[in-house]
Amino acid sequence: MDVATFEDLIDRLGEDLSRWPDDQRLAAVQLLASSAEARTLYEEASALRRALAAPPVRAPRGLVDRIAAAAAKLPQQAPSEPVSEPVPSEDQPNDAQAAGESAQQGKVLPALLLALCLLPALTPPASLFGEPDLPISLSL
Repeated sequence: MDVATFEDLIDRLGEDLSRWPDDQRLAAVQLLASSAEARTLYEEASALRRALAAPPVRAPRGLVDRIAAAAAKLPQQAPSEPVSEPVPSEDQPNDAQAAGESAQQGKVLPALLLALCLLPALTPPASLFGEPDLPISLSL
């Protein structure tokens, strides 16, 4: 058996060699004994299986309520109102940089809220790093 065939069989049959047909299992065991590349494929498939079998990562209790409360505090503008730039009065200096900074400030909170929602989904379980006993909270 070569590494490409071994990889194909792992993809089709899974990494549990006990479920493979006898002749393919024996060839796979021999290949694992002689090939570092095959062992790497086997370890990656095992890590993926453990990650998929792990319980899903849940958002902390009350996160949705905190996000909704923060969103409710944001200034609201009716959708039918046209968006217009504030007209500077004669006694106020025309500072384009300050206007740009205030526009950026309105974008920070939504970006942070989105990051808080997506961060748990983007963080791989600790078992992918060979640390299955490490609690998820410590792997972040």
